[in-house]
Amino acid sequence: MAALSLVCKDCNLQLKTTDEVQAHAEQTGHTNFEESTEAVLNLVCKGCGKPCRSETEKQMHKQRNPGHDEFVDKTDEATAVSYAGTAAAGHGGGGDAAMSDADKPKERVTDKVNKEIMEQLKDMGFPEIRAERGLWLTGNNNLEAAVTWLADHSEDADIDEPLMVAPEAPKSLLSPEEQKAALDAKLERMRKEKAKADKEMEKLQEINRIASMKEMTEARAKQKEQEEKIAQEKRRREKEQDAKDKARVRAELAKDKAERQAKLGVKPGEAAAAAKPEDPYKLRKIELGTKLRDVIFDLKNDPAQPNPATVVMETAGKYVENIAKNPTEEKFRAINLENAAFQRRVASKKGGLALMTALGFVEEEGKLLLKEVDDKWLEMAKAEIDTACKRMTFY
Repeated sequence: MAALSLVCKDCNLQLKTTDEVQAHAEQTGHTNFEESTEAVLNLVCKGCGKPCRSETEKQMHKQRNPGHDEFVDKTDEATAVSYAGTAAAGHGGGGDAAMSDADKPKERVTDKVNKEIMEQLKDMGFPEIRAERGLWLTGNNNLEAAVTWLADHSEDADIDEPLMVAPEAPKSLLSPEEQKAALDAKLERMRKEKAKADKEMEKLQEINRIASMKEMTEARAKQKEQEEKIAQEKRRREKEQDAKDKARVRAELAKDKAERQAKLGVKPGEAAAAAKPEDPYKLRKIELGTKLRDVIFDLKNDPAQPNPATVVMETAGKYVENIAKNPTEEKFRAINLENAAFQRRVASKKGGLALMTALGFVEEEGKLLLKEVDDKWLEMAKAEIDTACKRMTFY
């Protein structure tokens, strides 16, 4: 999360701008600043009028001042921190401007009291907490004074509570000029770190955007592929149903014909003998028609001009026409599968190779070969291709 403010780690004062940081450093001598994700506020306690510049400071004030629970948000009216009257306080004065004595962070005096006198008080039977309080409040240097104080205050309500005092403000070993230079250097470093973090965030966002776009593209491609499979399955079922319907109609016609012939006294065997011989090219024509329809419907939505289905069929028709005109020339009956024009116009298109197979070509050693030349079949195939090119989706 981006930083919203700066905080003085010496006194926990929340500062909004670098100008406030520099003013605070000049007035207090504090140089330990860090970025903070808390916004600078102006929450004024209704009980005592103390302004709190962050939610953290507000919570600390409420804990140390029971009953001070209501605050007025005057963030829009917030002004820079005032240091009037704090100059005489020396280092640490800025902390008084930021918070009252009650709000300052405190620590127990255990590590501050005279260890030798503490041991003597404990040997005399005084509890550690009472001994700390008595010794500290009498100057931390006189056993007799501490004993007298403990005797006089043995009934105090807080006698058995640990004595908490404000930590000593750190004393800077730097001159004011050196402090300002150190502060300026730290602020510049913080600015650079923030700029670097912002740049890294922008880079991460761009990576996430690219990944999201890639996932979306893959999802769309997968959806399109699924839709194409569904459409193919639908066409296959429609073809199967169409074939079944045609077979049923043919069966009904044959049955009706047989019944009419029976009424006329024609025997089934005689009718079969009188019937025309079956077309030897029937199955091949059906197969060719099926492959032509597959090419037309598989490529009908291709936006390329001219339509790829037309290109596939016209190219196949041209091969058939050349073979019919030059039946003895082997070069017309062999097509190199690596041929760029053939790849572009036929082989790379859906259903292109299946159409060539239906025409009679077989694949051998990287080539398509038409091993047997049947002039009648080539004539019928060319006529069928021309019809399909003209009718397209109405074929």
